[in-house]
Amino acid sequence: MVAISKVIGVSCSFLLCLGLSNAVQAEHTPAPSDVMKTDSVSDRQGFQSDDDKQKNVDNKKKNDAAGEKMIKGELIRVENANYFVKMEGGKEIRLHTDKTTEMMGTVMKGDQIEAKVNNKNHALSIRSAQ
Repeated sequence: MVAISKVIGVSCSFLLCLGLSNAVQAEHTPAPSDVMKTDSVSDRQGFQSDDDKQKNVDNKKKNDAAGEKMIKGELIRVENANYFVKMEGGKEIRLHTDKTTEMMGTVMKGDQIEAKVNNKNHALSIRSAQ
């Protein structure tokens, strides 16, 4: 009788310890947002492996070349950040500029210009064609 009660007591104590250790671990388990993601793109903050850099360079070249075109024509007016160009066929086109637009020299109303633009008519560069 004594042996059976000791075995049951020891077994219950063991199970109780296991249950408490899991409860303690669960209490101190970090939240999923606290766990560090080792290979997450959003956590890299500008750091890239050599493979990623090579992929980005190749993709960037393909994307840039696909969406760029050259516009040639007469600069007829400038309003704020918009340059209005009259092209050879008489069509007037608006080119949007910002601080990223590369201005090569000074262009004025009446000048013949060449502009490299993307597919949304944002001027990547503008220069005089004369």
